[in-house]
Amino acid sequence: MPSESLADVTQKDWIRACLKLGLRVETKYGKGSHVLVCHPMEGMKYTLQRDLHRLINIKIFNQLKKWGFNEEEILNALR
Repeated sequence: MPSESLADVTQKDWIRACLKLGLRVETKYGKGSHVLVCHPMEGMKYTLQRDLHRLINIKIFNQLKKWGFNEEEILNALR
């Protein structure tokens, strides 16, 4: 669990953080406002919703940890 609050992190913040972490972000994928994030080496995918709240942000944070990023890397990318 991150030591900083993830309550006010937006989809735009996550997109910027994922790009900083070297992940591929596809904004034109499918219909609507969802964004697809892909791990370039492993081929793993995750969808970022437009309207986020604390619990969803924690899920995204934990997914990035599963992909091999540590807490400090993720929080630095969100800054």
